[in-house]
Amino acid sequence: MTRLLDFDTPKLTVLLSAAAADAVRQAARAVAYAGGALIYSRGDARPGLSLVRTGAVQIGNPGADGSFVTTSVLGPGQCFGEMTLFGRLPRTHDSVAVGATVIDQLSPAGYRAVSQAYPELNEALMTMMARRIHALLEFSDDLRRLPLIVQLAKTLLRMARGGAGDTVVEANQEAMAATLGVSRVAIGTALAALEDQALIKRGYGRVTIRDGKMLQQWVAARTMLAPIEGIA
Repeated sequence: MTRLLDFDTPKLTVLLSAAAADAVRQAARAVAYAGGALIYSRGDARPGLSLVRTGAVQIGNPGADGSFVTTSVLGPGQCFGEMTLFGRLPRTHDSVAVGATVIDQLSPAGYRAVSQAYPELNEALMTMMARRIHALLEFSDDLRRLPLIVQLAKTLLRMARGGAGDTVVEANQEAMAATLGVSRVAIGTALAALEDQALIKRGYGRVTIRDGKMLQQWVAARTMLAPIEGIA
């Protein structure tokens, strides 16, 4: 999976002034990881905020069959580990580097120092957390309530970030199956059904959304919820 799956949550760096973002980087320790390297594991109690500088981080947990069930894929400017920082909670997911990745690791002491100098850091992080929790609650509700074909369509829209016209989502069936916690066969069947309705076109390691607006309207009609933001 090469597209980010961040549920449209804002990047922490975008919410900060240039001075505050620079202060965070200066206070953090940059750590480089090779692709596939485990950054943190589920249950790890070490607190701290991790900010992706370059590369990407796949967040998820191993499934019962040994597959990796992806919750999100975060890119540059995005962060994780805030629950360990504020809630003193152990990590709930594994985090794995996607390709060569550099993480700015900010310790609790480092966070306190920067937030005292730049109080906007607290507000920015709270905004990001609220948006992320809202999106994850909706995702959880989708898994419990919606048919797989609608879950898949919503996931494709989240990954697309496109507008009207054709939009290519680079993700194979295995990655989509892991994200939604189902089999590749089930994903293949759902993709075929969406293709039969001329909403998407399947390709090798990719899916083309024929018309983002049309697919969004199709999803909205089956969820009775507000349309997903970001698709014109």
